[in-house]
Amino acid sequence: MEKRKRLLQGILVIAIIEILSFYFIGRDYLFINGLDNMIAYVVAGGIFFAVSYFLLVEVSNFRKKYILIGIAYVLLVIAPFVYKNHLPHFKVEDAEQIILRTEGGRVVKDRELGQTMLNYAGEEVYIIALKKDGKLKRFAFNPTTEKYFSITD
Repeated sequence: MEKRKRLLQGILVIAIIEILSFYFIGRDYLFINGLDNMIAYVVAGGIFFAVSYFLLVEVSNFRKKYILIGIAYVLLVIAPFVYKNHLPHFKVEDAEQIILRTEGGRVVKDRELGQTMLNYAGEEVYIIALKKDGKLKRFAFNPTTEKYFSITD
């Protein structure tokens, strides 16, 4: 009983650590291309695990419970690798620096458009607004293809 309790606590601690790390890492990328979905997957997986462990599997069936615990650990170990695989090459700060180097001006907060939008290919791109010579210019930066283009009003 004590061993199972420790294993369950380990699953809870690992899940909380992953949720927090996914949040703080994804925040630097503006949760682009569904990075925030992984947080929801871990939470949903935790709920599914708890329901199946405590309600669906019979109390005396220890083998199935250990199998469920093993599956939960495997999924929690795989999740960071999947998350890392979906991270784009550039953070929003990197995109701002690239556009600043080539276009000049200074980065300003755009109040009309959000921080991301979908391009024509259906990919999410960063929206970077620059103020140069008193004029506001907007650029869309694709963090996966590493290219940017000007957005006209």
